[in-house]
Amino acid sequence: MRGDLRRPGRAPAHALLPRREGRLSPHRLVSHRFGSHRAPTDKESAPMHDPQSGLAFYRPFMPIFLGLFFCHLGIGATLSVLPFYVKDAIGGSDVDVGTVIAAIAVAVVLTRPVAGRLSDRIGHKKLMLLGALFCVLAGAAYLVAHRVDALIAVRVLHGIGEGCAFTAGATWLVGLAPAERRGKIIGLYGVSMWSGVTLGALVGAALMQAAGFTAVWVLCIAAPLAGFACVLSKPAPVKAQAATKSALFPRSAFLPGFTLALGSMGYAALASFVSLYMAAKGIENGILAFNVFGFAYVGSRLFLGHWPDQLGPYRVALWAALGEAAGLLLLAVAPNLAVAVLGGLAMGLGLSLLYPSLALIVIRKTEAAHHGAALGMFTSFWDLGIAAGGVVAGFVAARFGYAEIYGVMLAATLASMVGVMLLWMPQRTPRRSLPQ
Repeated sequence: MRGDLRRPGRAPAHALLPRREGRLSPHRLVSHRFGSHRAPTDKESAPMHDPQSGLAFYRPFMPIFLGLFFCHLGIGATLSVLPFYVKDAIGGSDVDVGTVIAAIAVAVVLTRPVAGRLSDRIGHKKLMLLGALFCVLAGAAYLVAHRVDALIAVRVLHGIGEGCAFTAGATWLVGLAPAERRGKIIGLYGVSMWSGVTLGALVGAALMQAAGFTAVWVLCIAAPLAGFACVLSKPAPVKAQAATKSALFPRSAFLPGFTLALGSMGYAALASFVSLYMAAKGIENGILAFNVFGFAYVGSRLFLGHWPDQLGPYRVALWAALGEAAGLLLLAVAPNLAVAVLGGLAMGLGLSLLYPSLALIVIRKTEAAHHGAALGMFTSFWDLGIAAGGVVAGFVAARFGYAEIYGVMLAATLASMVGVMLLWMPQRTPRRSLPQ
């Protein structure tokens, strides 16, 4: 009864006691009420395990990362070997070399939008397994492709496999990753692809010199087979239910994709002409600028890949395009190798974050059940930008010169910045409430 007696305006005595789920010891009660502090015991101060941090967070994604890595390990092995195989083994011309190398890129561009929509329909795991299987079959077909036309057909099959595996894996990861960590995961997915291509090229060249072409084709069978096994070990995700019918060319992917294409054109110019550009100036080892670009590209994904999540994809995409523009400007005016290397460094740091930032924008603008179609379409713009960049760079070099290439690509990157700002403007414009 006394606990309920109170003066007007004062809480009852029992309301002043601390709320608790269980009984408090006398010492803890005094500590709570009078603010005394004691050092916690080792058991109390031990940090709780956070599944969102450390290697434990990335463990569920590893089968998908490794599946993509192994598929691209075989693809990378062909890049360093096929020019020699076409010319030395089957007697092809330089034009044949270019056609064979380009066939896979054309197949990938055409496959990605279809693969994205198919991934939404049949499931991401099924399509990624199918893509890995296509890569295995392509590896086996290299063993019997002794004519240029047959080799082109094999490359198309390999491109279909790559397009299916990459698109399905990317969409699968987006569904698995927490919304606040998606940008980081998308960036690491790209690292697994680039690592596979780079290492595959080195291993393929070494195998060709040590054991001949057959050993390389065996690697092209074994590597995607290992990727198939990695993907098979991962349980299939729950299929999202679509509220609307999926479009083959989702509108949410067009402006981000076009922005990405404008940015990727500079990469094609750097990869294709930086060595010739430096050589024309009498500078040796011009390829070092491209090598530094590669290290910066991977390093940026590894150490700065969380920026789109934490700082916002629009802001980071604008910074990324600005960084690439600065690199292209340095290349356009480079008087020596050091400035060209700085240009490659700036390009790598910038372009590396442009893709995951814009991909995050696409994901946020697209219904979850249609992520596959949207990401497939969006990624196709990357390939289209590289193809267009190579063609434009070749035309500019023939008509005006090498330095002018990087001026034109600088203009394309500035246009990419405009695209980012057009995407960002609706987000920054305050919404006015309607009158009541």
